Amino acid sequence: MKKFASLIACFLLTCSAVLGVTACGESKDTVVIWAAEEEKTLMETLVNEFKSANPDIEENIQVVVQSVWNAQSVVAKDPEAAADVIMIPHDQVGIMAKQGLLSEIRDGTSAAFATDIKTLNAPATVQQATYDGKVYGFPLTMDTYILYYDKTIFTDSDTVKSVDAMLAFDMPNIPDRDEKAAAFGFRIEDGFYLNMGFFAMGCTLYGENGDDVTACNWNNAEGLKFMQYAAKNFRMSGKKFKSGDVSNLATAVLNHRQGACVSGGWEMQDTFQNAQHIGYTTLPSITVDGDEKQLVSFSNSKLYAVNNRSKYKGTASRLAAYVTSEKCQLRFASDRGYYPTNLNAQKSESVTENEFFQVIRAQLDNSVPVPVIPEISRYWEPAKSLGTSLYNGSLKGDDASLQAALNTFVASLQQD
Repeated sequence: MKKFASLIACFLLTCSAVLGVTACGESKDTVVIWAAEEEKTLMETLVNEFKSANPDIEENIQVVVQSVWNAQSVVAKDPEAAADVIMIPHDQVGIMAKQGLLSEIRDGTSAAFATDIKTLNAPATVQQATYDGKVYGFPLTMDTYILYYDKTIFTDSDTVKSVDAMLAFDMPNIPDRDEKAAAFGFRIEDGFYLNMGFFAMGCTLYGENGDDVTACNWNNAEGLKFMQYAAKNFRMSGKKFKSGDVSNLATAVLNHRQGACVSGGWEMQDTFQNAQHIGYTTLPSITVDGDEKQLVSFSNSKLYAVNNRSKYKGTASRLAAYVTSEKCQLRFASDRGYYPTNLNAQKSESVTENEFFQVIRAQLDNSVPVPVIPEISRYWEPAKSLGTSLYNGSLKGDDASLQAALNTFVASLQQD
């Protein structure tokens, strides 16, 4: 019987080795990293390279598709079930850190994780990865939005330098339709884009540094001037201006149904890739009370963070550091059109000689980072309501109505 039992035990151990399971029947330890669907193939390649370069890693590594934009809600719902290495936009850092969902990134015994993050990346992205003095993420890419335009419509590149010039342009008909193309559009109902005009007028959100929860001056005299401009030029009824989903606006520009639109750097890969009739440039100006004001974008960064509930924080940190390294950031730049955060990668000839990247770089220099503080979560819904009421005309265009709407908006940011 003892010999039989030993044979059974040996058989089970052999099966465990072959099938990759432990003697107690559990799966071999696995570290999960999230990636967007369009990045999955690249990430799998990088993971394989990481495993080859780090043969001491004992865990399996699995790439799972997950959108970056709702990562915070997914992790908050069930941290135990979430990935070990998660990609998030930087404006979710403060919220998730305050909720205890992110592991602080520190220097280890054999790797200077936090020090490398601070010294190797653009200062703005280091700040965006930091909350309450602690580092919570490995920066991967920095992005903002720019103007894309149909060169067959706006043949003079000077026209797209001004919103007013585009709106005044005699637009051609949409191909095969007795209807004129729209001139210009952006998603005014989204606070990520609505801010452009307020920032152009010198207004600030959460103060000059984006960290003062009591400070928003969009309801001052300059903010009212932009509201007056928007109420006159950015109405649905105006026909020349269009709002809506950014990908739909981009598709309209691609198909000659609209002259120009505002969207992020990702649009070059997702919509405009290889489209020879599409041009791109920094944001245009608006003319308010005879003064030309340059629109100012929001900017953000995406980064990889470590789930605070991960059982494999050491491996997760090493993996996150690898896939955000200079070498890998250049792969994301070439394969996905991501502008790198790594300072050496930014100096690479493949980046400096890329005209599209240089437009992104120029707009980043005229942008305001989305605030990191958790209170940024209070901004999005009131901004959506303000932009929607402007576009659909439910907000009257008289000064009293516009001022009241701004006062309500600013007050809403102070409420818990």
